[in-house]
Amino acid sequence: MADLEFRLPGAEYEAITWVHNEHFTGSVAPLEESIADLRQRINAEDGLPGSVYINGYSFGRDNQIRPSAEIPDITRVENWRAVRLPPVDDSVAEMEAFDPETVESGHFAEVNNGLQERWQAAFGGVHSDTMGVVFPASAMWVEAYTKRFGNERELEAATMLAGVPNASNARAAALWDLGRIAAGDAAVLSDVHAGMLPTQESAAGVAFRVGFAALLESYGFTTTMHLIDLPTWREDPAIPLAMIAAMADEPEERSPQHAEANSKARRLALEAELTKLDDDEELARLRAILPVAQWLAPASEDHNLLCDQRMIAASRLRWLRIGSYLRTRGMLNADDDVFYVTIDELYSMLDQDAAAPSDAIRERRAAQLAWRAISPPSRLGAGIDQQSLEVLRGVAASAGTYRGRARVVATLNDAAALQPGEVLVAPATSPEWTPYFGVAGALVSATGSLLAHAAVVAREFGIPAVVGARGATQRIKTGDMLAVDGAAGIVTIEAG
Repeated sequence: MADLEFRLPGAEYEAITWVHNEHFTGSVAPLEESIADLRQRINAEDGLPGSVYINGYSFGRDNQIRPSAEIPDITRVENWRAVRLPPVDDSVAEMEAFDPETVESGHFAEVNNGLQERWQAAFGGVHSDTMGVVFPASAMWVEAYTKRFGNERELEAATMLAGVPNASNARAAALWDLGRIAAGDAAVLSDVHAGMLPTQESAAGVAFRVGFAALLESYGFTTTMHLIDLPTWREDPAIPLAMIAAMADEPEERSPQHAEANSKARRLALEAELTKLDDDEELARLRAILPVAQWLAPASEDHNLLCDQRMIAASRLRWLRIGSYLRTRGMLNADDDVFYVTIDELYSMLDQDAAAPSDAIRERRAAQLAWRAISPPSRLGAGIDQQSLEVLRGVAASAGTYRGRARVVATLNDAAALQPGEVLVAPATSPEWTPYFGVAGALVSATGSLLAHAAVVAREFGIPAVVGARGATQRIKTGDMLAVDGAAGIVTIEAG
């Protein structure tokens, strides 16, 4: 399926540049796509939607993050937990308590749409007060800093937004600590590498199980690439076990705690230089912008854990219960068949006793497996350029140079094959990928910007990174020797 075509829906789409959505990196199932289609906004100028799904992958219009015109209100992002999390908690509780058996016949669409609307309102509120504030502030900071000190110091501006504690780093640290336990006991390490929870009654075996239970208690709702049809950590502990196994083989200096401390030291050193300069109007403005912009990592990663992950996991549970309800009535063969029907088909089954599209479900499942086995192109439509097969250019995202073998991964599950020191090459990354940044020697992504998740986390972990390297997952093959220059934004594919 390597030659699977990615075709835009019509010729009118070709005049627009469509970028693979870094926030939804995986191929979504038909149910999720049909729900997203209901929320589409149509552009008034050309009559086309804001995004389009092709082979399940989301491509959005090439809209850059715009700097704020004025310094954003920091209180919104400082207070987002107190203001925005209660509706999230309510929606999660509502989803987790949902019982299809209690819904009267003919009212499923009404009840479920109400659930979905409240879910979307809570989800949107969090994003408004986190990324809606921080992204424009961060872009404003980079723009103002480079205007004051020169474009060649753009990466320096981004470095000053790193080294701030956040939820993804805390989750990675919890995985790392379990990896240290495994690394200290050969029997425990063997079980973890085999994807098994250790059964030994040794001190290490007991400590690992206790720590792993605590990990799932805190982070068990972590999803797989934000996809509702794939299991959470709590459902499939092999996912975090694979991450722990990879970390267990790393030396102590690669720990997330060590990386965060180094990143903080770099940030503080640059901040100290800024304070030594004689004040002027531009510098005063910079100092006012910085506190808002420095919410970049904590707002990005914390909202993802406390809102996105929890809400997607709760929504998944809701759909699986509906799937179970239909299976017990002989309408579906498996609970997770529900993800391979559209929302209209589902409501027809629930409210009108329509037959399940069994043949379509089988065909869609097979297609989904094929789509997820490949990496999508980074861009489609207008503005697609041809690049050298030897050199890829992207955004300089995290300083440093590195030479190592490539590991090209299409999905988070593929990332379990990443070996210590390999260059992680991916279409994009989301917060679920964060632990692998402590394993990779460098990072290359096909999409993204200076403020993208991959760039932010690479700086936190102190590994060289180039993002937005178009065609990276097609041009680079696993095993290729790569030279990554994170300061220049260049990836060289070396012979041999």
